[in-house]
Amino acid sequence: MASDAQPSNIDIVLAGWRDALRAIKQMMLAVGAAFLLTVIAQAAYRLSRGHSFPTDFAMFLLLSIAQTLVLTPLAVAVHRYVLLDELTQHYALNRADQRFRRYFGLAIAIRALWLSNALWFILPHYIFGGPLLASRWSAPGVEGREWIMFVSFAGAMATTFITLCVILDVVILFPAIAIDAPGVGWRNATDDSRGHTYRIFSTLGPAVIIPLFPFAIVELILGLQPEGLGSWLTPHPAIQVIGVVLRAAELVLMVSVFAAVASRLYMALGRRIRGVAPVA
Repeated sequence: MASDAQPSNIDIVLAGWRDALRAIKQMMLAVGAAFLLTVIAQAAYRLSRGHSFPTDFAMFLLLSIAQTLVLTPLAVAVHRYVLLDELTQHYALNRADQRFRRYFGLAIAIRALWLSNALWFILPHYIFGGPLLASRWSAPGVEGREWIMFVSFAGAMATTFITLCVILDVVILFPAIAIDAPGVGWRNATDDSRGHTYRIFSTLGPAVIIPLFPFAIVELILGLQPEGLGSWLTPHPAIQVIGVVLRAAELVLMVSVFAAVASRLYMALGRRIRGVAPVA
């Protein structure tokens, strides 16, 4: 049970990092299976890129779904390790399991909500002929349409802030679903998170982002481009293979850290969602 003395943000971050590393070390079979399946998804995506922006973006969406699918069992296993001290010694991709369906469904809903911010750039491109990326303002035929980019950026910034707040309000729903908490539900999650949005952001953000810095530096040095941003760079095939492995390792680590830290936040903030009467 969460005590009255709330752990600090840094305590939650450090505990989450320790939990994630211990989970990876003690559940190597489950982690290894998730890593290999992520490598396959990444390889298929990179092999399919380079045709056109619509095709690349469609493949990026398929990749997002595939990666969410194969990483869901890992995330659930880490949640259960942190909260229930349960070791998962095998990788279980059971689409018929209600817990799996609910977790996967929530993850897809949040990813779709986040990616919807890209519509501010995609729709104006096809309606008004604006560029898809700021780096392509030098392309012929875009002069006199600078207002499109300003409107797109302003709209994207506003909706990104709104969607981020919505996502942060339901973060503790993930561990609740993973352990079949008695109060699992969207409303209980948002009620427990109300007033703690900044705390969740300032805890979860650094916890997930900081461990990814080494990957980002290596990818920058190798000239590997971010996912979903087109295909104007074509690294050497050997570099692309390294990129596939790096990206898969990065995602496995990111999901493990997210699950561990979200579980710690669930213990610190969750009351209604844990089936505990809220403090008056």
